[in-house]
Amino acid sequence: MTVGIRGKLLLITGTIVFIALVILTSIQVSLQREAFEEELHKRTALMKENLYQQATFQAETLERFVTENIASYNLLALTYSVQQAAQENQDLEYVVILDDNNKVYVHTADESQQLETFVPPEGWSSAKTTTTDKGHAITLIGKQNSESLMAFRVPLQIGSSKWGNMLLVYSLARLNDQVALSQQENEQRLSSLTLRTYFLGLAVLIVAYFLISQLSLRLVAPILSLSRFAKDLSEGDFSNTDKITSNAKDEVGALTRNFAHMAIRVEQSRRQQAEYNQTLEKEVNQRTNELNLKNDELTKALDGLEESQQQLIHSEKMAALGQLVAGIAHEINTPLGAIKASVGNTSKYLSLFIDGFSVFLMGANNDDKALLRDLLTHARHERVSSTREERKIKRRLITILDEHQINRSDEVADMLVDMELSDHLPRMLPALSQPSAFKVVELAHRLTGVGRNSETVRTAIGRASKVVFALKNFAHHDNTGHMISSDINLGIQTVLVLYQSLLKQECEVVEDFGELPMILCYPDELNQVWTNLIHNALYAMENSGRLIISTLSDGENIQVIITDNGCGIPEDIQSKIYESFFTTKPAGEGSGLGLGICKRIIDKHQGSIEFISRPGKTRFVVTLPINQ
Repeated sequence: MTVGIRGKLLLITGTIVFIALVILTSIQVSLQREAFEEELHKRTALMKENLYQQATFQAETLERFVTENIASYNLLALTYSVQQAAQENQDLEYVVILDDNNKVYVHTADESQQLETFVPPEGWSSAKTTTTDKGHAITLIGKQNSESLMAFRVPLQIGSSKWGNMLLVYSLARLNDQVALSQQENEQRLSSLTLRTYFLGLAVLIVAYFLISQLSLRLVAPILSLSRFAKDLSEGDFSNTDKITSNAKDEVGALTRNFAHMAIRVEQSRRQQAEYNQTLEKEVNQRTNELNLKNDELTKALDGLEESQQQLIHSEKMAALGQLVAGIAHEINTPLGAIKASVGNTSKYLSLFIDGFSVFLMGANNDDKALLRDLLTHARHERVSSTREERKIKRRLITILDEHQINRSDEVADMLVDMELSDHLPRMLPALSQPSAFKVVELAHRLTGVGRNSETVRTAIGRASKVVFALKNFAHHDNTGHMISSDINLGIQTVLVLYQSLLKQECEVVEDFGELPMILCYPDELNQVWTNLIHNALYAMENSGRLIISTLSDGENIQVIITDNGCGIPEDIQSKIYESFFTTKPAGEGSGLGLGICKRIIDKHQGSIEFISRPGKTRFVVTLPINQ
């Protein structure tokens, strides 16, 4: 709901008047309440003071009778005078006469305590006691400001010595009733005063509202008239412009006259604007047609530029692949050579075994057959040991065989190492000591050679398949233009496989791959980034150094960190490395597009690439968002 100026004026002034009335009424009620409470406090103090004076007078009067009767040992008269005093005063609850040992001689309310130790009323021990200037002790028993009893203790003197005490216990019920009645009367008077004050404030508020309403109506009327004229002008109706007049000398009158002048000027400007708009519309239509033609040309040029960029990225990728062809060919030829050699060895071993097996069957005894069966049963060919380890095992076996005087110990040890039977040597020593043992071991070595060659072929095939698979993934080109879910670690490992021929030379590669989530990306383009960064690192180290590749994830981003200990990037060219066609490599070795293409690919993935470089350490950090 929209509130006008008049409504705002009424609301603001009414609120101010209301708040002022509430504050004044609250202050008046608070002051009146304080006055009533102070009056009640004085009245209560006066009533208590009257009760103290009455108790003092009665105690002094009764003290003379009590001391005379005690001095004369007239207990009957003592009891009568005390009871008489208790009955004459309606506020006096009871009187107790105590000796110096707190033993009861007279108790007007409870005769069972007579000649017994005095038992004070409940609450006596925690009550506050005051002493008058005459030596009388006054104890108020009960809650503060609402005590129920007042104990008035008077010392009794017989001659110059203290005999005991006289205790007068007064009820404060009548006093409390009078205080409560006074407080109730004050509350009623205060409520009546508050109600009258609020009614008076309401009447003042109503009168103020009426006066402010009439005043605001007179103030707002010219503004409402101007508002109607402004609405007509906004709708294009200038027929009432001559009616906008005012003879008032105040600000509203000046506003009205200025508004009338403005309306006339607006009407003139509107006519001129209409003529200008017609001319401008013709020019705009002409320029729009020209801009549409330019926009079509720019769109075609942008499409062509994007296509050229993709072709450039693919060309750079193929150029990098071309640099790796020789190494990849070597990586594939090496397992092919191993397969070829293993196939030839397999044929040779089978031929030698067939020739020797027939001779073995004709002349072998049971010990030789048992040895052959034992050798074939326990021979293995899956374990891959280094050449140093094999030499160490062979030397140990030769030492043991020489100790047992076994002929041709070096050849026997060599064959046992090939068959991975070094752990079984202590058990086989008796059989190996036989003269025909060498022929049996040689026959078993020939037959198990087929398994060893098969394992070599399997390893070579796996190595070649790994290279072919990496080459296939690297050369793959995605034409769909859509992001796909990919494993960043797998992409980096693919590039490392292709660079295996260079990495094997004198380069130490440290792989510190963390657990990364699958992310949506263009994997073939990111592989181009890893290729360029790894290739640049190897070039800077001249294929000899330490290359560290780390990956990690912080939940929002993935980071790939590639560090080398090469010569570094000179400080004076660090700002230019992402520029197209800028390179420090000799002619024919670099196009100057690699890092520029990397930067555009990372930007396409909404990521970032940063680096720090000094001689001996260069680190590139690529950051990719997990959620595109």
